[in-house]
Amino acid sequence: MSKIFNEREDMRLGKFEYHAMNNPLRRWVQKHIEFKIFKDQLTKARIELNSKAIMDGGCGSGYGTELILSEFHPSRIVAFDFMPEQISLAKKRGLKVDFTVGDLTIIDANDETFDAVFIFGVLHHIPQWIEALMQISRVLKPGGILMIEEPRYRFDWSDFESGIEQANLEIVDLKTSLAGYFHFYLCRKPD
Repeated sequence: MSKIFNEREDMRLGKFEYHAMNNPLRRWVQKHIEFKIFKDQLTKARIELNSKAIMDGGCGSGYGTELILSEFHPSRIVAFDFMPEQISLAKKRGLKVDFTVGDLTIIDANDETFDAVFIFGVLHHIPQWIEALMQISRVLKPGGILMIEEPRYRFDWSDFESGIEQANLEIVDLKTSLAGYFHFYLCRKPD
């Protein structure tokens, strides 16, 4: 029991990272670099997400959710984060989104619910990140897509890509930034 509790505590942001994730510079990077790369990947792959069902897993303060809403006008959006403090910040944005506390390793959604899932740098906080990928694959519709941005904090990229494949997802596109430190994956669940 204590091992599970400690692993869950590892999923929380430390004080420094919490402040780093909730400041104007972070929002600028998320909008002008991370989200732009995701949009470029979608355009290159000719994938349209307007009016689709989208999940923002590990939504933090909700800024990524706000970008998704303004760009894609989803028919449905589900946004959750492991940290209640982040959800409190997200709710203050005044978006028409039901922000909830949730866990990517135990996603509270039916199978094949979403057309797309966005993950902005969250998986490196999850000790059971392969289980999180399995859960994401479970809730994606056949043909659904997963957008992942991760830093080289925890992963050997070949192991990470093997985890994506284990979750029955295909890598459609990969972009890197900062000399390969950040990887951006566009993945697809087979039909």
